[in-house]
Amino acid sequence: MSSRVAEELLPADLPGSAELIREGREIGGGLKPARTRYDERHGVISERFYKERCREDGTITYYINLGLKSWPETRDALGEVWEECRRRDLRVDRVSLTADRRMGLMPAERAAAVEETGIMFWTREDWAGVATEIEVQGIVNDHAVGSPASVFNAVAAIEAGISYVGNIAQQSYGYPGWSSDVEEMANTVKAIAVIAAQKDAGVVLDSYIDDGYVGSFHDCATSLAWCLLHRRVAEELIGAAYSPSYGSTFADPVLKAAFGQALDAINTSRVPPSLVHGDTNSLDPGFSLDRHAAIVTTDVFFTIANQLAHPTGAAVHATPTTEPIRIPTVGDIVQSLELANEAERQARRALPMIDWRPVYAVRDRILEGGRRCYADMLAGLKGLGVDIDDPLQILVSTRRLGAERIEELWGAGPPDPEYPRGRAPVVATNTFLRATETRRAVLEEILAENDFDLAGIKVVAASADVHEYGLGVVVSILRHFGAEVVDLGTSVDNDLVAAAAAETAADAIGLSTYNGSALSVAEDLLAHLRERGLATAVFVGGRLIQDLGPVKSVDVTDRIEALGANPCATVGQMLASLAARRPSRN
Repeated sequence: MSSRVAEELLPADLPGSAELIREGREIGGGLKPARTRYDERHGVISERFYKERCREDGTITYYINLGLKSWPETRDALGEVWEECRRRDLRVDRVSLTADRRMGLMPAERAAAVEETGIMFWTREDWAGVATEIEVQGIVNDHAVGSPASVFNAVAAIEAGISYVGNIAQQSYGYPGWSSDVEEMANTVKAIAVIAAQKDAGVVLDSYIDDGYVGSFHDCATSLAWCLLHRRVAEELIGAAYSPSYGSTFADPVLKAAFGQALDAINTSRVPPSLVHGDTNSLDPGFSLDRHAAIVTTDVFFTIANQLAHPTGAAVHATPTTEPIRIPTVGDIVQSLELANEAERQARRALPMIDWRPVYAVRDRILEGGRRCYADMLAGLKGLGVDIDDPLQILVSTRRLGAERIEELWGAGPPDPEYPRGRAPVVATNTFLRATETRRAVLEEILAENDFDLAGIKVVAASADVHEYGLGVVVSILRHFGAEVVDLGTSVDNDLVAAAAAETAADAIGLSTYNGSALSVAEDLLAHLRERGLATAVFVGGRLIQDLGPVKSVDVTDRIEALGANPCATVGQMLASLAARRPSRN
């Protein structure tokens, strides 16, 4: 390995993992986890141990997401959900307290950062309420472990009685104003050690894998290998209990069941997974709610059937039918539980009808390819000079390599230049298939009316948050029509976007945003451009919504346009505007 490559992957001042783990275990050993109302009701000291019981006796538990702004709002909404479920005789067990990305920053830096969707825990009393003020079991996933504030968040969560603390899959996430990936990953290693110190108390390192590289991989075999690598970091090298969960990007019921069974096959420590998430990618704002209900019910029916036939202890989630069009209300969440509870009754009746052999065939292909990919991944990292017994080196080097390069280098599929990453997937992910189909459909629609010539147009493209699916489609379409695209990837700060526009003399910036802060993000980017004396055209796409005072999820399209940016509902709008600008360059 050249010294330049070695330095890019592993800087010379990288801290030693042994000391980070020692410090983390010392911190974790001094913690006393609270006992939650949920634990007390089920006679356990940790949700993990109740999950193990459910796995043995065939009990299905249920999970919901809630991302309101504050703990009091969240607490009150959960109280409403609980009471309505009792009235309807519905079961609900746990809630993911979906966090604002600012929770990944250190507490002193949170107030000044751009507000996004999700809960903020501002005080110790907020955290304490998770154990004492709600009947369902709370978990923290987004922006906890894997973030700059990993240690702070892990300690706060454990003391609040939260058993499943995530999300190591988010090791690739960026945070506003935070530039040191080494410090972020060092804090992550230390936080995993904090969790490891509480292993006997039932505390688990959670990993919702769809929120990380797995959402970018084209091959399910690579996804499984990635889980094996994270298991090595968490369990083998640091000593924590590790729980990978999945679901939102899996639309095909056969693939979803097969991947879950593959995850269970590599779960040598028998840690119950946190959840199986509902399919979100099959829902579309253009569909009717009735069609959404059919999609959700089918998805949760087969998820429950798989849990009944192949129990893991994972909680089941049904996606609210309104998710693509608004932040789900209490009523929307209760409706999703109604669908899920009824799906369980039907699945128990229909279970003898299901032939699992097609699922086993796909599972075995994923397992074989995943294990081969994992072996190649370890050997490849070692060949690049990475100490594969050092968790920090693994996390930093893989973060710097990125999902695309990892799959190009070590994917299990055979070489094939017809595929974007040079390999035919062993088992293609639904994300890859959907992106391919979306790109085809968008191109077909555009070409039916126009054949744009964007040669000579230079565009800087980036996502303001962690969502990359839409960004990938846009970048691909722009390149198809001849534009030169500088793809900065996800979670890019606006000052870096502006710097790239200045450095490359870009004609335009394409900014994707989905986290409910579209207006603030656009305003901030334009301010950074003005500071540099740039008049670069700015195109903003994604979910163009933001909370404005007490009014939630306001469409801010007109406000973004009033700022001087170009809100785009479709890729075609952006192409037409870019093409119109081209003659002025001559």
